Amino acid sequence: MGVIQDRAMARLADPLLLGALLEPRARFLVERTHELEYERIDSVAALRVAGVAAQWPLFPLDSRRGNWMQVLPGPTRTDFCWEGETSEPVWIDVLAQLEIDVVAETDPGGLDSLVVRAVDEYATLDEFRAQFRFLDLDAFMRSHGLVTVEDLRESGEYLRTEVKLRKPPVFDPASPVNRRTVAVDAAVVVGAPDDVAGAVRAARLVAAAARDRPLATGPFGVRVAPYALVAAFPAPVPQSPPAEPGLTQAQITSLLEGAGIAAVFLN
Repeated sequence: MGVIQDRAMARLADPLLLGALLEPRARFLVERTHELEYERIDSVAALRVAGVAAQWPLFPLDSRRGNWMQVLPGPTRTDFCWEGETSEPVWIDVLAQLEIDVVAETDPGGLDSLVVRAVDEYATLDEFRAQFRFLDLDAFMRSHGLVTVEDLRESGEYLRTEVKLRKPPVFDPASPVNRRTVAVDAAVVVGAPDDVAGAVRAARLVAAAARDRPLATGPFGVRVAPYALVAAFPAPVPQSPPAEPGLTQAQITSLLEGAGIAAVFLN
């Protein structure tokens, strides 16, 4: 890591500066680390950096499998598996513990009522068909070899189930009930504007090293990744003669977002 990257890492260790850089990307960080099954984020209210650590080592989990064979006095074979951390860490340039306040609509679902009734009052196929909202009676009869209403009646007894889902309350963004605080750990790698591919590789190494780590549970969504990946780029140094133009900030942001990585830029 060169002097420019070292200075960028030192600046990113400032919680106020890091929080200001990450706040516009807060929704992306939550969505990359949480699966939202019953929630919908309406807006982000605030982002706070609760803790920060520079040059955090991440030791990937390693597993080895094999077998042991013996011939004393008869042949035996034993399979074994060893799991542990590797001795060579993957380095996170800046690890940040974030608290992100979001305004979210939650629909936990559920049933309001469930009623099961016998279907036994019908004289024609049309009368039977009229008692169901979702039923292809012709296909049902063909698949069971039925032709007449008498065949239908003699083939068995029929039940109709009416399910009424619970209606969620009207969403009020101003209600404190709809405000949640989501804990997110952001793994920041420092890249160079002229080596975007290097930053992507570094972030992917972090994701691969953390792949088998246990995931913390929380009151919001389902945690699906231990770290939100962030690539930070310091301002390029003017060169004489000018270097060949690289990617713009918009191009870098779009490229990294497609890879699941948030991009931030230091001025």
